[in-house]
Formats: sequence, C-alpha cells, structure tokens
Amino acid sequence: MPAQRQRKRSPRSAPLRSSASKVPQSRRRDIVDQALLLMEEKGFAAVSVQHLADALEFSKANFYHHVESKEKLLYEIFVEVLQSSVERIESIVDSAEPFPDKLRALIDFYVSLMTERRAVMLVWFKERAHLQGKHDEEVGKLERQLGVVLRRLYAGGIAKGSFKPMDPELLRQAVFGMCFMLTKSRQPIDRAAAAAITSQLQDFALAGLLTR
Repeated sequence: MPAQRQRKRSPRSAPLRSSASKVPQSRRRDIVDQALLLMEEKGFAAVSVQHLADALEFSKANFYHHVESKEKLLYEIFVEVLQSSVERIESIVDSAEPFPDKLRALIDFYVSLMTERRAVMLVWFKERAHLQGKHDEEVGKLERQLGVVLRRLYAGGIAKGSFKPMDPELLRQAVFGMCFMLTKSRQPIDRAAAAAITSQLQDFALAGLLTR
C-alpha cells in the first residue's frame, strides 16, 4: 500500500520498526487498546504487567514475548501518534492553501484526534513523565519538531497579514488547548457531533485571529 511505502521511506518511523514488525498488526492493536484503557482508568504506575496480561488473556511470559516492557509500550504509543501528527500538520502547513484554510484544516485534525484517539491523548497528558532515557529524548524531539511546525504556521499567518500580531507560541497552546478540552467530554462524540464541533471551533478561532 502507498502508506506503507511512505512509512518505510520516512526516517522518523525507525523507532517503531524493530518491535512492531514482530507482532501481527491485529494483535498489536489489541495490546495498545487494552493498555490505553487500563492506563486511562488506573494510571501508568498502578497498571502492572499482570493487569495487562490478564486483560489480554495472556500469560506474563506471553506478554513479554510481544512487548519488551510497559514503558517501551508507552513510548511506542507516543511515537506513533506524534509521528502521524507531525506528518499531517506538515502537510497542512506546507500546502498552498490560504492561512485561514490551513487553520481550519488544523482544527479539523485536532478535533478528530481528540475524539477518535481520546484515550491516547489523555494517557499522553497524564503519563508522559514516565518515559525514561532515550525514550524520553526521542519523544521530546518529536514534540519539539511539532512545536516548530505549528509556530511556523502561526508566524507565517501573522507575517502574511492574515492573522493578528500575537505570540505564535501562545496561539499554538491556545488552539491546541481549546481542542484538547474535548477529551474531557463524558459523552461519546460521534462523527456528526464532531463535524458540528469542528465548524464552531473553526469559526471561534478565526473570529479572534483574522485581521479585518
């Protein structure tokens, strides 16, 4: 598939290849989903390997056959979502669309991330500090890369005269934070509701940012 060929070409995908290739994709999805549910409910520190093994109906030995460690699994989850986010946001920022349309596309992506991958985002927010050593460094590099791309979007819109002159870093945090609050919803957000929310948030953000 084209998407698979693209991932092989991207050097950012390297940290995932060694372990993910050992696990069938359907089984890996089961492991990730169960880990996210347990970590969201109990917190990273309170979730033991035995909890994960029991949820997956594995023995502990079988769990370690699939996953090197609980911390490594957390790292791979974060790398996966950050790499895909960097690639998507870079494509938005590098497009030839006007800056207001780029911001609309960014908010659309954020809303889908917060509603479709809610558990990942909540675990990232709560458990990021548990990464260690090189895992912490690698995820930090991806986070900084994402910040650079986003600041380029806002700074470019300001320089072009499309956005009001504001601190690009403040804008980065404000737009992301506005969308991140969707993870706090107690009710599931279906696609129709997400589309309506996206439109409202786009209008809200652009009303405050666009020059007149």
